[in-house]
Amino acid sequence: MPSNELRISEAEHKTRIEKIRGQMQRSRVGALYLTSPTRIMYVTGFSYISTERPLALVIPRDEPLFFMAPKLEYDHIRGECTLADEVYTYPDYPGRVHPIRIFAKRMAERGLRSSVIAADSFDGAAGGFGYRGPSLRDLMSKARFVDGRDIVDRMRLVKSKQEIRLLRESARWCEVAHDILLENVRSGVHDALVAVRSSHEALARMLKRLGQRYVQFKIALSPVVVGFRGQIGRGSAIPHAVYSKGNIRKGDVLVSEAGVEVGGYTSELERTVIVGKPGSKVVRYFTAMLKAQDAALHEFRPGIACSKVDDVARQSIEASDLAEAIRHHTGHGIGLDGHEPPWLDPGDRTIMRQGMVFSCEPGLYVPGYAGFRHSDTIEITRKGMDLITHYPRGLEELTI
Repeated sequence: MPSNELRISEAEHKTRIEKIRGQMQRSRVGALYLTSPTRIMYVTGFSYISTERPLALVIPRDEPLFFMAPKLEYDHIRGECTLADEVYTYPDYPGRVHPIRIFAKRMAERGLRSSVIAADSFDGAAGGFGYRGPSLRDLMSKARFVDGRDIVDRMRLVKSKQEIRLLRESARWCEVAHDILLENVRSGVHDALVAVRSSHEALARMLKRLGQRYVQFKIALSPVVVGFRGQIGRGSAIPHAVYSKGNIRKGDVLVSEAGVEVGGYTSELERTVIVGKPGSKVVRYFTAMLKAQDAALHEFRPGIACSKVDDVARQSIEASDLAEAIRHHTGHGIGLDGHEPPWLDPGDRTIMRQGMVFSCEPGLYVPGYAGFRHSDTIEITRKGMDLITHYPRGLEELTI
């Protein structure tokens, strides 16, 4: 692969595997068994379409790692993952012999019959798509299974320089995509049409600029998604709206989103946009939302509990006498997943460390009227924080 490809290097994946083996050594674990596509991608750089067919990555403590997978993934793994020693396959699911029974046999053949196995699924499969099958733990009764999710997930909390680089590249194209989105907004047009047109234009511009350096890891019709997702007018008061039946109209409050996947990583950029001259009620809510985000941004730094950021955002909203408009916490970790730990929430006392990455997105929502939310992606630095997304936040700049 070209050395300048926008992806995590093989050397970094090897370092991650060695760190995992160090944890296994300290915990006296014989093997780590992973079924989560995200965890497998984090460890090896291999990305695939997860279906009902079980696929597992096994990292023995003292032996080369291996995959167990459906036959349709054999060539894919061999072509994309040079770290794999062996790839054991089965014909298909559910098969004459269930895949998990085949997996249990292969594990025994690899000397793991009586080992301590840390797994992210005791069933032995990621599940979904109607999957049913025997439990790997039951089939390997002589082995001792322990929860292995945190072995990888704790490593993912702090991002490496390579991960930050991919998130910043993602943010750069999020900003380009958002500019294009605002250029395409028109009264009388459905927001989905605006989104598709804008996403296409942004993708074409990105591919022309990046060329063969660009690598898409996640299944999607487009790695660039920019639009409003039904968050227009009264629909903007639904934080996770899906679709709007109406067209964009003058006077609407819109909540945008822009996400661009680069090497598996996606930054988050969202803005509250006003169509036409804003009235006094819009000004009040927009101003309160922006003050809450400013208050939260001021708190990000190493040594601070995640809950503290949420506390100050809520206090700001309460000072504006708008506490009844709160519908969610202030943000979340972000990286390979759009939402991942830690959480900017009253219940999360995780202490921030250099290299952690968060969304910052306090919002206000008034049912039947409108919603107001900006979201920015930020990196915790040695002395404070740095914005990964850089985009105008003021009312005047976001009025179209």
